[in-house]
Amino acid sequence: MTSLTIPESTARTPDLSAPLRRSWTPKWARTSFLYVGLWVAFVWSVFPFYWMIATSLRAKDEIFARPPGIIPHSFTFQNYIDLLVGAEFWRYALNSLILTISVTVISVLISVTAGYAMARHRFKGSVALPLFMLYGQMFPPVLLLIPFYIQLRWLGWLDSLYGLIPVYLSYMLPLCVWLMRGFFSQVPHSLEDAARMDGCTRWQAFWRVILPMARPGIVAVATWVMIHTWNEFLYASTFILSDKNRTLPLGLSGLIGQYTTDWGVLMAGGVITAAPILIVFFFLQKHLVAGVGGGAVKG
Repeated sequence: MTSLTIPESTARTPDLSAPLRRSWTPKWARTSFLYVGLWVAFVWSVFPFYWMIATSLRAKDEIFARPPGIIPHSFTFQNYIDLLVGAEFWRYALNSLILTISVTVISVLISVTAGYAMARHRFKGSVALPLFMLYGQMFPPVLLLIPFYIQLRWLGWLDSLYGLIPVYLSYMLPLCVWLMRGFFSQVPHSLEDAARMDGCTRWQAFWRVILPMARPGIVAVATWVMIHTWNEFLYASTFILSDKNRTLPLGLSGLIGQYTTDWGVLMAGGVITAAPILIVFFFLQKHLVAGVGGGAVKG
């Protein structure tokens, strides 16, 4: 019987300390490609906002100049004056403000209490209920137009701002409750137990100990609801029929005519509409990122 011998070159163990893959691209080239890509992404994202602001500051004859200039030759605030002098803009802004505040306050109150209950108490269906709540997020909003329309018509809430409140809550609340449940799950039970041993009731422990620790989550939920409610167009354009109940996105869409459009006034309206959201996001972006990330960890 012949014995099987393994060649020495084949039996040799590979050198694990050697690099697995060697890059043939110089480091300066990789850095250059990275910065070029970042600059392209930055210009691609910011240029529409710059063009909106620049168009709102151009004179009407310069807006339609060919070829269009990147930088306005002259600046004018006439488009903003034409927009703000009319009473319709302020009525649209007031409708959006009332709707946004109402939906945000109700969403925060319900999501905080429901999220705390789901995180702290075990009841029948407590595991399946959060997953079931997110099923509504899987449907495109346009699929819910007809059911919502039938319900609002049956209730007599068509063409009303208070009719939009339950519509917005129905697709915003599940995610808000999910985020708050994740936040409350991260708060140790020992803190609440210690507060109750010191004489606090359950409500006092929740109000004085648990709720301040969940502040980033509350800010994230409030900011997310506010942004979506302020900019929502699909449901408002379907359920709001009269001009007096229009919100800001609907009012701006009314500036687009069948044959002509006042692009200067329309861009000025876009700038003023986006300004409150940008200001809120600028001051609360730290809490928003921390809140969404923290709520998603345990969610």
